[in-house]
Amino acid sequence: MDLNLAKKIEITDKPLFDSYFVKYKPQISELTFTNLFMWRNYYDFLFTELNDHLIIFSKSYLNKWKKPHSNKKDTIFFLPPIGNKPDEIIFNLFDNLDNIEIHRVPEADIKKIKENEKITNFKLEIIDDRDNWDYVYEREELITLAGNKYRQKRRWLKRFTEQYDYKFNFIAGKPITRYHTPFSIYISTDLGGNFSLFGGWLIYNFLISSMVRRSP
Repeated sequence: MDLNLAKKIEITDKPLFDSYFVKYKPQISELTFTNLFMWRNYYDFLFTELNDHLIIFSKSYLNKWKKPHSNKKDTIFFLPPIGNKPDEIIFNLFDNLDNIEIHRVPEADIKKIKENEKITNFKLEIIDDRDNWDYVYEREELITLAGNKYRQKRRWLKRFTEQYDYKFNFIAGKPITRYHTPFSIYISTDLGGNFSLFGGWLIYNFLISSMVRRSP
């Protein structure tokens, strides 16, 4: 696999990314074109395709902003492959590349990796990526924002309400075709949207993800 053939993410790549995300529903909040495009310069994202899978990675992120778990210089940061068999592509990556870490790998893919005998052959290690688990909040706490725990959020909310003319718009799995105000907040009540309500809990793209690397 030649990573030198990869390219930077551009706005014209949106149809390609969307075609993957529509067919293979992402389980982690990072995997939307909007998010990847917005953070493309910070992460210095590159992408390529391998065996009908979308591969997103950064050669510089772990060197500039975050220490690699392996403590090895020039470790390459990968997001989980997008496609029909991401677990097989992960083994392919480890078979062809040195000094890589694959982050934000969802539980379903981790389960398949653990069940594959190749995990021993490649001497792979799976680490809970606790800092990047998506969010679970108690609904009542977010309504009141009471106590020191939410002090900073209260400040952000106050600043927002003072600076913006805003409006809440509820949607249910429908595409947004226009903006209603200079600053609109769109909330989806569909299970495929940004968050869902279950009893007293608000679950925002809840996912337990892991990182895969070679054993030291």
